[in-house]
Amino acid sequence: MSISRTQVIDAIREIIRTDLKFSGIELGEELELVGGGLSLDSLDLLMLVTGIEKRFGHKISTKLLNRETMGSIGSFADFAHRELEALKS
Repeated sequence: MSISRTQVIDAIREIIRTDLKFSGIELGEELELVGGGLSLDSLDLLMLVTGIEKRFGHKISTKLLNRETMGSIGSFADFAHRELEALKS
């Protein structure tokens, strides 16, 4: 079964709202995860990655995690979607 990008972004938003306790704010795709925006620390980012792994049942390559792949909600969704789809193939 294919995983859609929409499923991934919905999961990211759910993790941010529930696991990281950021409720009541707009979680647009352009919102920065690191630096401005949410200003997540390394533990928050780890929780985000492991949350995606748990929800979809696949590990994500941590070798490719960086400011580009985790710069915003949208860039992380793109990265996670590519990783999850590659693992399904």
